[in-house]
Amino acid sequence: MPAKPAPKPAPKAKASPASKPSPAPKVAFPKKATPPTDAEFAARLPAPVGKRFEAVRAYLGKQGATEDFYYYGPRTGWAYRYLHGETSLCSIMLMKGRLYGIIALDAAAQAKIAWDGLTDVAKRARKQAHGTPALLWLDVPLDGTGATDFKSLLKAKLA
Repeated sequence: MPAKPAPKPAPKAKASPASKPSPAPKVAFPKKATPPTDAEFAARLPAPVGKRFEAVRAYLGKQGATEDFYYYGPRTGWAYRYLHGETSLCSIMLMKGRLYGIIALDAAAQAKIAWDGLTDVAKRARKQAHGTPALLWLDVPLDGTGATDFKSLLKAKLA
């Protein structure tokens, strides 16, 4: 007589959607017709990152930069844009649940930066930068030491 096959294990119960944290959306504010408010933007930031964000905003305000929300398209969504006169300084946006500062540095600004004095966050952003050597775009995460590095990059651009 052939042996009976072993019984199949019971299927695992699926976790309820409420028990699993949902991943952060790729684009925080994707709809052009609905720009976020300052409060909505700030509500998505953990407290330590919010403090760093406010420090960067204060620094930009002291430099005479104007701030507004700007729609960069459906793949990026809404972000803070900073201008110094007619010149674009940087943007600050939420991407994949993290706060990033985006800055374009021309060759003259790049030459003013003491890269060795910056943390690994800025060095990694430089390695992953896009653009050309004449105009390098850096995406710097503003959590951790990134906010301090970002201010150093802004100082070089403003000098």
